Amino acid sequence: MKKGIIAILTVFTLASCSTDGEDNEMLEGSALVGTWNMTDVRFPEDPNDTSLNLADEIVDRLVEEGCVLVSFTFNTDGTASADNKVNYIEVNVGAMGLDVPCPAQSDTETTVWTLVGDQLTFINENQEEETITIELYGNTLIILGEAINAENYAGAEVVFTRQ
Repeated sequence: MKKGIIAILTVFTLASCSTDGEDNEMLEGSALVGTWNMTDVRFPEDPNDTSLNLADEIVDRLVEEGCVLVSFTFNTDGTASADNKVNYIEVNVGAMGLDVPCPAQSDTETTVWTLVGDQLTFINENQEEETITIELYGNTLIILGEAINAENYAGAEVVFTRQ
């Protein structure tokens, strides 16, 4: 289950991105400039998939407690950084149920990005250019599960809110 959460959220660490492009790309990308915190992970309802249900519950609980698991900052100069605590989530089961403290440790990455329409292009962890489709509605950014892992997360959405 922990690996499922990690796989879903790792894409956000990779999505730290930038714009080296022309002025019209920079204008489109300006809608993405700012700091975005992950505020929700939505999975298709599946009563038979307890691992996804548990992942959803863990993320919801941490967000309610004010824990920022993944945060992106997209800068006007086309650089970006990502702060990701997902690799440090510890799930403890006790007499009172699940205990999932907000991780104190995080991984930080920087990169460059370009946004043209709904296509976000960035340099991934393998130093390769990667493009994913995003949904951007004012202060809400959604990255589709298919962009993370089409086989396992089709229909899922990771929601970020501009701070």
